[in-house]
Amino acid sequence: MSRIGKLPIPLQGAKVTLSGNTVTAVGARGEDTFVLPDGITIEVTGEMVNVNRRDDSPDQRRLHGVTRAQLNNRILGVTRGHTLELVVQGKGYQAELVGKAIEMQIGFSHKVVVSIPEGLKVELKLGQNTFSLVIAGNDKQLVGNFASTLYKIRPVEPYNLIGFRYSDQQIKRKAAKSATS
Repeated sequence: MSRIGKLPIPLQGAKVTLSGNTVTAVGARGEDTFVLPDGITIEVTGEMVNVNRRDDSPDQRRLHGVTRAQLNNRILGVTRGHTLELVVQGKGYQAELVGKAIEMQIGFSHKVVVSIPEGLKVELKLGQNTFSLVIAGNDKQLVGNFASTLYKIRPVEPYNLIGFRYSDQQIKRKAAKSATS
């Protein structure tokens, strides 16, 4: 049995309904749907949801834990939501929110404009030569994809820590090159 798949999912105030193979989770932050793969079933008992599989074939074992994790992320999304924070450091780095876009000056010869996808909220925290972007939304995959898109624009470099980095990311700093005589 899958170690992840056999764990029950707490509902935490969400309401889960099943129609055919489509699971709908409704919570304080909205509604989300998920289509169950063939051979995977769920049962709602009280304040817990259990994910079961048809048999022990390799395909079913693979899908068991993944389906449980996806369903758990949907339930967490409609109850609490998902957030990621990106910290941007660099001399003269600036950003501002313009409508549904982020306009940034991050060391290029031009401003970088990135549009915010539908369903996400971005909060900007300004500092001196640094700013933070807090990305929040109900869909964990959408939040992560948008954060990685921003990260790829200017990844953090290990010498001076200039660029985008996740707030919980540990960067192994490199020493500056020293001249030998």
